[in-house]
Amino acid sequence: MVEDTGRDTDEAVDIVSRRASVIDCLMDGPKYNRDIRDALDVSRSTAYKATSELERLQLVRRGDDGHELTVFGRLLYDEYRRFRDRADDVCRTGGLLAVLPPDVEIPFDVVKDAEISLSKRHAPNEPVREIERLVEAASSVNGTAPVVLPRYVELFSRQVLSGELEAELVWERPVFEYLITDYEEDFTAALEIDDLRGWVTDAELPYGLLVVEEPTQEIAIIVYDDTGDIEGVLINDSDRAYAWGRDRWEEYLSSATRPVSDTER
Repeated sequence: MVEDTGRDTDEAVDIVSRRASVIDCLMDGPKYNRDIRDALDVSRSTAYKATSELERLQLVRRGDDGHELTVFGRLLYDEYRRFRDRADDVCRTGGLLAVLPPDVEIPFDVVKDAEISLSKRHAPNEPVREIERLVEAASSVNGTAPVVLPRYVELFSRQVLSGELEAELVWERPVFEYLITDYEEDFTAALEIDDLRGWVTDAELPYGLLVVEEPTQEIAIIVYDDTGDIEGVLINDSDRAYAWGRDRWEEYLSSATRPVSDTER
C-alpha cells in the first residue's frame, strides 16, 4: 500500500542534480553497482552511496538485472534535463546579462540558442565586428543607440550613403547632440537621405538594439558598461527573439520624436 505519494521537491531535485551522472548511466537500462563503477570510473563507496540515496527517494529500485530507474525517477530526470538545457543557455549568456540594469526584462526566448561575442582584453573590438557584419549584410534595419562609437558612425554613413541600407534609428538625446556637433558633415548628409530616418528619445536606453528586417530577420542586443565601453553583443535569429526585439523597438519609437523636420518625406 502506498501511504505517502508525495516527495519533497527540493530534496528530490537536489539528489537528481548531485547524482545526474548515475541516473544518466541508468537511462539505457538496469545496471549493478559494479557496472556503474566501471562506466563512471568511481569508487565502490561512491557508487553505493549514490544508488542508496536514489533508492531511498524511490528514484531507483533494485530489479532482477540490477538498479533500474522507476517511472518517477525517469520522469523527474527528463524534466531536470529540460531545465538544465534552459539554464545552460541562461548561464552561457549570464556574464553579459549581468551587466544590464536590474530592471531590464529579457525573456528566455532571446537567450535560447543565441550567439554571443564578448569584448576581451586581447580582442576588445570583436563585438563591434559582429555588429558590422550584421549591418553590412542587411538591406533594412531598425535600431536604438545609447552610445556613439566612431565605427558605428562610419558604418551607417557608408551603408546609407551608398544606397545599400535603409535604417530607422532611435538615439538618446545626448547621442544625437553629439552626432550633430562632432560629425556634422557626414551625419547631416546621411539625414538628408530618405533611406535614413532618425528619432530622438529622452528615455535612457538600457542597451543598444538592432532589429534586422531584410534580407533576414534577426536581432542583436548590444551591452555597454557604465562608461559606455562595449561589453558584448547577443545575436538571435529565432522568430520569437525577432518578435520580441521588434516589439521593444516599437516601444522606444513610440516615445521618440523627429529631430529634424526637413527630413520628413
